[in-house]
Amino acid sequence: MFDKDELKELAGYRDDENLIISFYYPLEKGEPAEEGAIIRLKNLINEAQASREDWTSAQAQSVSSDLARIERLMMDERITSKGGLALFACSAADLWKVYHLPDRVRPLLVVAHATRMRPLMETLNRHRLYCTVLVGKGRARIFLLNPAQVEERSDVFGAVPGRHDQGGWAQARYQRHHDDRVMHHLKATADQTFSLFQDEEFHRLFVAGTEELVSEFTEHLHPYLKDRLAGTFSMEMVSPPKEVQERTLLVAAELREIFDKEMIEKLRGEVYTGNLGAAGLEDTLYALQKGQVLTLLVNEDFEASGRRCASCGSLCLADPCPFCGGSTELLVDVIETVVKRALIENCETRFITGENALRLAELGRIGALLRFAG
Repeated sequence: MFDKDELKELAGYRDDENLIISFYYPLEKGEPAEEGAIIRLKNLINEAQASREDWTSAQAQSVSSDLARIERLMMDERITSKGGLALFACSAADLWKVYHLPDRVRPLLVVAHATRMRPLMETLNRHRLYCTVLVGKGRARIFLLNPAQVEERSDVFGAVPGRHDQGGWAQARYQRHHDDRVMHHLKATADQTFSLFQDEEFHRLFVAGTEELVSEFTEHLHPYLKDRLAGTFSMEMVSPPKEVQERTLLVAAELREIFDKEMIEKLRGEVYTGNLGAAGLEDTLYALQKGQVLTLLVNEDFEASGRRCASCGSLCLADPCPFCGGSTELLVDVIETVVKRALIENCETRFITGENALRLAELGRIGALLRFAG
């Protein structure tokens, strides 16, 4: 799992003296290091050094050392790993962070004074961690999963007696005992699920089983888990983990499309009433600077130029800075900095795709739901 505090620290990493390498590369386990692949990697490295003449000798030495280390690493990684690689390096500042990603990523190598985080954040957004609990009267199974993997973390058995068909007073007493044991079993399962959440902090919870048991089980959930309960569905207790994963992801994708659509429509309403919404790049930058942003919505393919104030660090579109009057520097893609700021300030960021991207495009391809009115 990725440590959120570490990611926030990396997102805020900037070094005006030294140069930082942000490197992304697709991997395929067992793929030979053939000549063509080596050439593609070298071309990527050569393109990244196009501005070498503008570097100081110390910067050039640091970058050359880091690029050589990356080349050595890639010779092993391309054979032993699959998915994608994200790497951040600056030997002059003793920075070397390597992350293995569940998806193959587009090759990218950037040399700059700040980290390039957006490809990593988009990947993590697609691979959020889910928990699915299969509940039965005498057994429960708890899974952690995302699109890349599924892991069965607990198989909970409760001491629940079978039904009694004798009838009469004995039958009623036995049934009460049976129901009491079911209740204790469901509560114990809910407690284990909360303990797992405290350890792993999964993004959403799904519960599967009969309608009656699911309803009863959710009553025992901790309030934090009730807030993360995304959906329920029917599934056999003996279902294999792969089937649990596929069904959960299918339900999650359907709910995500619905949720994103609702968020965009909510944004549209808030913008038109002038209360708790900002739409378009300029208004979103203003809201971010004021600390108003609660949820950032941005089309996954949206890029736009902008400016950063050299004095106060504000993001804006004009020069001089509208907040302090200082001079500003051009940012080729201000959205990169926007999503990093959102991470640092604990805003939720939703990268919008598909039909919902067309809906958000009507509002300027980026917008924000706000914590408070400006």
